[in-house]
Amino acid sequence: MRVLVAGATSALGTSLVQQLVAHGHHVLGVTSRRGSLLRPGTYGTYGSAVTEIVADVRDRRSVLDAVQGRSADAVVNLLGAHGSYPAGFRGMRAVNRLRHEGTSTIVAAASAVGATRLVGTSSFYGYGFADHGDKSLDETAPFGEPDDSRNAALQVGLTSSEQQVRAVGGIVLRLGHLYRFGAHSVPPVARRWSGSLPVVHIEDAARAALLSLDAGNDRDIFNIASARPTSWRMLQEAQSRVDGFARPVALPESVVRKLAPFASQLITRTSMQLSTEAAGVKLGWTAKHPSIDSVLESVLPANMTAAVGGPA
Repeated sequence: MRVLVAGATSALGTSLVQQLVAHGHHVLGVTSRRGSLLRPGTYGTYGSAVTEIVADVRDRRSVLDAVQGRSADAVVNLLGAHGSYPAGFRGMRAVNRLRHEGTSTIVAAASAVGATRLVGTSSFYGYGFADHGDKSLDETAPFGEPDDSRNAALQVGLTSSEQQVRAVGGIVLRLGHLYRFGAHSVPPVARRWSGSLPVVHIEDAARAALLSLDAGNDRDIFNIASARPTSWRMLQEAQSRVDGFARPVALPESVVRKLAPFASQLITRTSMQLSTEAAGVKLGWTAKHPSIDSVLESVLPANMTAAVGGPA
């Protein structure tokens, strides 16, 4: 299968491209910089199965000109899928634009290359920045409804992207918070708040996209997250231990909200669990990477593991 990947040079995109070529697919990866996708040694002996498509996804004409005369069986749109968050709301403007205009461009590109399968990505926070309690949210839960006027553009962007993908028969993956080990730094954590967040390792998220190319019904939506949610604090504790950093700095919730008005919504007020039953049944997907608490148990002495999550 020939697969066009938008967002191919992101962390998630790199993992997806590696999995696609390992399964015998040919990848047409969209990148804005020539040579950034085909870095020496990135795909080992599979390098010949990857073709760079140099185009600026913010420029519709640039993308459509770049794919002219090319063909693909499927398209995966990773634009807007990210594992880090800006401090302020203004920092999400570029992401919102990608979800609106970028998705429209990729849908048009899918038509231009003759693709019959389209997979798009969305985010767990479309269910709302709030404490959802112990209820496990499935794909029928309210989604894309602003709970704060400052989040209106964000939620509209998520909804717009999903609707555009599903309008042409595509599949949408609502991803938990993306993470992987090998970070350059560890962000602060809230001193008291310990609400659960749905998380998914980048390699597991990429595998969900891979499986979506051959399974699932048109217009389906799937939650993609680890079976065991974790707190932001536990995630950063695990990140620091595995990557060799000191414990993350714990700040009062009021300070976090002042320093990072947007990111603090996840760090100090959001708690949710996602049901991934549909992905298991229709895609045959389950998370393969160990849960965060299992990671912590493997890197911390037994007498320290229980202390993680308490005040620093």
